[in-house]
Amino acid sequence: MFLRTKLSVSAIILSLGACSATALAQQTQPASPAVSVQQPGRDGLARRGTRRRARFGRQRALAQVNLTDAQKQQVRTIIQTQAQSTQTQRAELRQLMQQWRTGTLTPEGQTRAKELRQQLMESRKGVHAQMQSVLTPDQKAKLQEMRESRRANHEKLGRRKPPLN
Repeated sequence: MFLRTKLSVSAIILSLGACSATALAQQTQPASPAVSVQQPGRDGLARRGTRRRARFGRQRALAQVNLTDAQKQQVRTIIQTQAQSTQTQRAELRQLMQQWRTGTLTPEGQTRAKELRQQLMESRKGVHAQMQSVLTPDQKAKLQEMRESRRANHEKLGRRKPPLN
């Protein structure tokens, strides 16, 4: 009985602490600068979650094709090499995105962000090609079968969304 009361009081205190922390974390927005830029809303968070789910999906897919230890090491090396080679581009893009969030991104910055995104996309395509070269024909076939199954399932459930362009 005493333990239950103690747990209830603890739960109430924790929930009140969370509410007050949320209230303290909210700050007023600074006055918008002269450049009017649309601020990211829920869509930005949704895209970030989509990217995260896609990354974990790729990891799950690679786990299901039963890579050998040598293949796993090759994939790790490919990913690490790509991460190191694109580190400066990703850092610059993060700075530009921060400017966009604050509303201080210039038209030149927008152009540069598009260029960086294009470069990073090309780099990801190269990584994909390198990873495909690591797989055996049987593993490639299994991966293709999993991809087709996933697409069919998405279409069946009506979850297929047009690309954002």
